[in-house]
Amino acid sequence: MTSFGPWSYLLSFGALNGAAVALLLLRGRTNRSGNRVLAALLAVVVLRLVPYIIGYAGYYDAYPWLSFAPFDLPLALGPLLWLYVTRLTSGAFPPRWRLHLVPALLHLVSYGAIFAACTVPQKTWLAQHVIDPWVAPAITAGSLAGLALYGAKALAHLRRYQRWLDGHLSNREEFRLDWLQSLLALFAGTGVVWLGFALVDAVRTLDYYDEFPFYLFQAGVAWLLGLLAMRHAATAYPVPSPADDEPSGPAPAAAGTGGPDWRALGEEYLATIRANRWAHDPQLTLASLARKLGTNTTYVSRALNQGLGRSFNDCINAIRVEAVTEELKAGSTRDLVQIGFDAGFNSKASFQRAFRRHMKTTPSAFREAQGAKAGS
Repeated sequence: MTSFGPWSYLLSFGALNGAAVALLLLRGRTNRSGNRVLAALLAVVVLRLVPYIIGYAGYYDAYPWLSFAPFDLPLALGPLLWLYVTRLTSGAFPPRWRLHLVPALLHLVSYGAIFAACTVPQKTWLAQHVIDPWVAPAITAGSLAGLALYGAKALAHLRRYQRWLDGHLSNREEFRLDWLQSLLALFAGTGVVWLGFALVDAVRTLDYYDEFPFYLFQAGVAWLLGLLAMRHAATAYPVPSPADDEPSGPAPAAAGTGGPDWRALGEEYLATIRANRWAHDPQLTLASLARKLGTNTTYVSRALNQGLGRSFNDCINAIRVEAVTEELKAGSTRDLVQIGFDAGFNSKASFQRAFRRHMKTTPSAFREAQGAKAGS
């Protein structure tokens, strides 16, 4: 006899939310390739819950032929996580990306074959003598290793991408990476909790009911991942292009035989940017700046990074903040956000973040401090 009880309902709450979001992601038109990978990742998380939802409801006791139904495919978690992060921030999948899903596919095919071809007694024998003592622990170890490896690869890619944003875009603050960082943190937490249960199971075998807290945690992950996915499904990030780092103009003259004086060149570039008010263009990029300077992106980047020890984004926003502070020191009573827009920022949030980073205070607090100085 089957009957859904509190345990099955609790797990179903997170699973149904995740499943609904996965279907919506498949139908969306924005970020289609990335959202399909995200839908697949969410589906894997949801399907992991199915054996426990129906198991606590008594389905495996009532219908023992359900054993080995290939619901749980944990080997896909790590690769799908990595593929989503790289696809969203690079505009393409890595070379031979399908090969990374082969272990999960083999798991699916082998369990599917056992589910379809074996009788219940054969399944019972396989579970007792092969799967439980050997295969299941290997899959768990491989899945945890995959989460760690692919999570590390995704984090390394994200850090490279962040450096690219800082080095190429003056409006870098518009492209916050909080969503992808939260996604990696969510699965890192999943791996830690999963590892804890696996270690306990290695010392004292956990039964179906002992594992309920872990799968309740997984239901929470499915629910939270569904909410975050819906919120960020339309988030688009600029995609690096090989042309961004190709020379587009002449190299600067060398200083003697030791090559260019990068520090002097960086200061010269900043002076030219200030004089021409180029930083006031909210769409200014490293490539467009190199064209204005009559040189190439490689040399501009080296002059700022190597010569001044600062990124392109940091230099441009510092000039914009200077323009704001100069106007405020002059006693301007104009709207603060409009002052920020005129200086080159294209959103209130990016203006506030950049001003706080460079001045260690907010624009409104800076204006009040200037007013207090004038009145003293």
